[in-house]
Amino acid sequence: MEINKIYQGDCMELLKTIPDDSIDCVITDPPYNIGKDKWDKVKDYYKWLTEVFKECERVLTEKGTLWFFHISFSDLAEIHKRLIKDTSFRHKQLIIINKGLGSVAGRCNTEVLRSYPRATEYLQFYTFEDITGAEQLSDTYAKKNPMAKYLKEEFKRAGVGNKEIAKLFPSKTGGMTGCVSNWLIGYNFPLKEQYEKMREFLNYEYLRKEYEDLRKEYEDLRYTFNLQLGLTDVWDINFYGESINGHCTVKPISLIRRILQTTTKKNDLVLDPFMGSGTTAFACQQLQRRWVGSEVNTDYVALINKRINQKSLHHFSDTQGVLTDTRLIAIKRETSEVSPNPPTADFS
Repeated sequence: MEINKIYQGDCMELLKTIPDDSIDCVITDPPYNIGKDKWDKVKDYYKWLTEVFKECERVLTEKGTLWFFHISFSDLAEIHKRLIKDTSFRHKQLIIINKGLGSVAGRCNTEVLRSYPRATEYLQFYTFEDITGAEQLSDTYAKKNPMAKYLKEEFKRAGVGNKEIAKLFPSKTGGMTGCVSNWLIGYNFPLKEQYEKMREFLNYEYLRKEYEDLRKEYEDLRYTFNLQLGLTDVWDINFYGESINGHCTVKPISLIRRILQTTTKKNDLVLDPFMGSGTTAFACQQLQRRWVGSEVNTDYVALINKRINQKSLHHFSDTQGVLTDTRLIAIKRETSEVSPNPPTADFS
């Protein structure tokens, strides 16, 4: 698979050439269908976008994540309904992006406006894990939980039953709980002190594997999530700290970097079906993530190639998990300086 290349053409054509289970993360800013530009009006919009996301589902690994932006809550509700019905994606979080007063300055007539000025966008986050609790796995992953298999083997070897172990962890009223059953099914993972209590009960003759080793195997089954200090589900992002001439809906690099730092690792492969101005590719290069993407607009492809071929990348500083751009970008769309045949992705 040729990577770190932009494919010029319809995203569905690219998606159909990407192998199953090969992408670690999808980050994209699809058309909002509001007529912002000629490309921003799509026939049978919901059906079309659902088909795109179904292909994303196919190419993502089982630990893969999907992130996409939108501006309309009613459209998001319809898209979400179709994703839950027609795919295996499970909703994790709706993130509110606060763009600040700069997003409405000079654009609002307070005398005629009958609602609050819009200063936000929405970011949807999906995975394939269907349980929202931080410690619980879906049925698919539960079958692979190393702790579940190990506990079954050791309890059998020690000749003890589930009820005997369950008595070690009574409810607040003294009754039986289902925690041991959940561990044996694989839904979740005991705490270290619970594991040590079982070892003590078995006189340390069983459960000799180190807790940390089992925990690492367990964490490797789950999608990457690096919670950055100070962040919640409301993100304050400066949309006006960088200027990219040639595209009307540029996402800040700091925003895409935050997503990448949350749910990807170095050398992970990231897909953006709607590359637009190429911010996803640019951010991936900065953070040493591999990437592939498509863009149907030839002018935008030229813009992307110019951005990613820049020798001087952005410089960023991290302050309590908030990324701050230390300089402005000004890139003019000069298509004459870019090859008329930009490189495309080769998945043969």
